[in-house]
Amino acid sequence: MKKLITVLGFVCLSQFAMAQIPSALQARLQDTLEDIKAKYNFKGLSAALSFKTFGIWKSAVGESEAGTPLSPDMLIGIGSNTKTFVSAMMIKLAENGQVNLNDTIGKWLSGYKNIDGKITIRQLLNHTSGIYNFTMNKTTWDSFYTDLSRVWTKEEILRKFVLAPAFAPGADWGYSNTNYTIASLIEEKITGQPIHKLLRDSILIPNKLAHTFFPPYEIASDPYAHLWTEYDINPGIDDIGEYATSSIYPKETNSLADGAGALVSTPEDNVKFWKALMSGSIIQKTSIKNELLKWSGFGSSINDYGLGIFKERVVGNIVLAHGGTNTAQINENLSDTLNDIYITVLSNQDSLDNGYVALVVAALYKTALDYKKLGIEEDVVTANTTIRCYPNPAKNVLYVHHDNEPITNLSLLDMTGRMVLEQEVSRTDKISKVNIEQLESGLYLLQVHGLDIEKSTQIQIVK
Repeated sequence: MKKLITVLGFVCLSQFAMAQIPSALQARLQDTLEDIKAKYNFKGLSAALSFKTFGIWKSAVGESEAGTPLSPDMLIGIGSNTKTFVSAMMIKLAENGQVNLNDTIGKWLSGYKNIDGKITIRQLLNHTSGIYNFTMNKTTWDSFYTDLSRVWTKEEILRKFVLAPAFAPGADWGYSNTNYTIASLIEEKITGQPIHKLLRDSILIPNKLAHTFFPPYEIASDPYAHLWTEYDINPGIDDIGEYATSSIYPKETNSLADGAGALVSTPEDNVKFWKALMSGSIIQKTSIKNELLKWSGFGSSINDYGLGIFKERVVGNIVLAHGGTNTAQINENLSDTLNDIYITVLSNQDSLDNGYVALVVAALYKTALDYKKLGIEEDVVTANTTIRCYPNPAKNVLYVHHDNEPITNLSLLDMTGRMVLEQEVSRTDKISKVNIEQLESGLYLLQVHGLDIEKSTQIQIVK
């Protein structure tokens, strides 16, 4: 017998949702974003989610500057997610026959004391080169802070800040920003074009990514979000908005980051990039399988690194991702090609690091998966349901009114998917009383189950 699937009504509509996404999913995503923002006290979160063929939901919660809401159309740095763009560019050059990923880097550069010319381009892209990570060098940051307005060149970085190798090429895996400084320099030497123009002409323009920029070499047409960081010795985070919108921003940090982390974007643009990349719109599908997702071999079946891309497990599923960090800017992404779900979250503060932003991504992902699992987008039953829950928000007690529906049990799941409560239901009762006094404030998924029925809605618990 086919399982009957429907969804209960609930409150809190999305503020910035796009019309194509089903309204029920919009509201669930918005509630999730607001719940996580409140739980960890983020200054601001900006997010976008692409769900199957419905379009893109986008929203922002929190502040840009005091009294000004953060908007999902404000720019925030994506940091090391830039590496995925640079890697895709190198694969495109390989597809065009302009380079072989097994070429040695000595073909394009030499004379750098601690950089072995026998290292291959592939070893740069998958972080098995062993080249020292220049951002781990104290001298790098001493020089950086000495002159904040200086624009650093790739050649200066490679000459001044790269110390002895961490290991022999191909002997191990070690994340190094230097790898992508070199990779972007090689791309420039191959094409005769600066990396910012190369990415714009080959990736950004063809895929209509009009809200992604490569400062300081490109002037952004969109406003930047104000940024928050621990700027001085006083406790708490500071608004460095004047710095963030000045003529020098983000010249210094982004010239130093360059091909390893300079790009700024909106969550919507970044989601579009990931979907275009994984669908074969940027590089060929054979290249995705044989190059982009060719794993280093130093990870596991769950966690590994390809060419500018991580393989991870999130809420039980294998997904593809690459996060990033820059001054007061955090980015985390997720691509689930099997379920056609793509997520980007940006934060305008760095006192809550990538791990916290990854929790936001996981919560949004779990919300979308629950929605898909229930078949709501494909198999909605629009008839009025006789199942209701109240009050919502609830504090200590929740009542589930199910009349004569053949319900056998109900359960509550938190936003990570962990079951926190399960209760049997008597078929002779019309109302079930659920004691939620022991549960913390937050957003939960209420599921009711029977032999031929499964229904679900979100509830909010407020203490």
